Amino acid sequence: MKKGFLISIFVLSIVLITGAMAFAGEKPTLDIDWYGYFKLDGSYDQNLTSHGNFVMWVPQPAYDKNDDQFNMTANQTRLGFKANGNGYSNAVVKGQLEFDLYGASIAENKAMLMLRHAYFSVQTGQFTLLAGQTWDLISPLNPSTLNYSVLWSCGNTGYRRPQITLSYTANPNDQTSITMSGGFFRTIGTDLTPTFTLSLGETNDESDDGTDAGIPSFQGRFDFKRNFAGKGFICAGVSGLWGQLKSETTLGNSQKYENSAIVGHLMVSWPQGFGFSGEYFTGSNMGSYLGGIQQASTIDGVAAQGGWVSAWAKLSPSVKFGAGYGFDDAKDEDITSGRTKNSCFYGNVNYTLIENVSIGLEASQWQTDYVGGETAKSFRTQTSFVLNF
Repeated sequence: MKKGFLISIFVLSIVLITGAMAFAGEKPTLDIDWYGYFKLDGSYDQNLTSHGNFVMWVPQPAYDKNDDQFNMTANQTRLGFKANGNGYSNAVVKGQLEFDLYGASIAENKAMLMLRHAYFSVQTGQFTLLAGQTWDLISPLNPSTLNYSVLWSCGNTGYRRPQITLSYTANPNDQTSITMSGGFFRTIGTDLTPTFTLSLGETNDESDDGTDAGIPSFQGRFDFKRNFAGKGFICAGVSGLWGQLKSETTLGNSQKYENSAIVGHLMVSWPQGFGFSGEYFTGSNMGSYLGGIQQASTIDGVAAQGGWVSAWAKLSPSVKFGAGYGFDDAKDEDITSGRTKNSCFYGNVNYTLIENVSIGLEASQWQTDYVGGETAKSFRTQTSFVLNF
């Protein structure tokens, strides 16, 4: 009853706030614009990596500790559509639909679509309501990597999932904005075994522990942004999440557990074309949020901490350099096997060949530590060819 009451209060608040919106004219319309890019990535790895076309960690070598690999893919090619409302007097209406080709492919040259974003937002005054699938509120920044996975499982947390969020933005002056956001999110988990002894003939119910909890997870974020003279700015903030999951068995027994996190973020961009950004997180059972090196969640919890820092400099209209470091450290006492720590150094350069066409080169050094003291390493070079539209 309490769960349903809290959810009902949140939904009612959204309805009351957005109910004040008024439309101008009889038939407001939406303009649809499409965008995206074609991208080819080629990469050489000193050793086998987690995913081949991109890397999140270095697996333990089964045989050869110098198992070099070469991959080439067009799967990061991206297509999207943006909707912008016209004729709304007291509201700003927007929507976005976006795909890439990293779906469950049959083969490398038979890629399938993967949904990235599918949401709309309605802004009235200082309030914005968003519904659909898009980025988590936690960990809002990404480092400037050519690698598709942007240091996920190596210090960068947060992903995309279905949600309903409400944001409030205050503007104390023309240069400053303060935004507070919160919402309900789909909890994505696995089917864990309860820690107590199962009865004779009792098995797991084979359903997602996130849906079995009966409530969504909760995320919130506080952002502060200050614009400099010109195009520069500084933004900083803190975000957090809490979710409850429930392990159930076929005889109706159950046990609850949680995932949680706190994340701090900072970004500074100077008008001269250079800047830096970074994040730090600490949390528990962060696997579905791409933290804790994606160690499987446990009922007792897998604690982890990590972060990343990235810097960039635009030397000319055609040349931009980037470099950074990330690490993700799972608590050794909470795991019995697998990855315990992951780290990466990277550097890249992007060159605009002609308008809308760029070429990039990136070098990175990856190291993954395992229970028992074994360490796996790989040096990676990657090049990218991009046509934006």
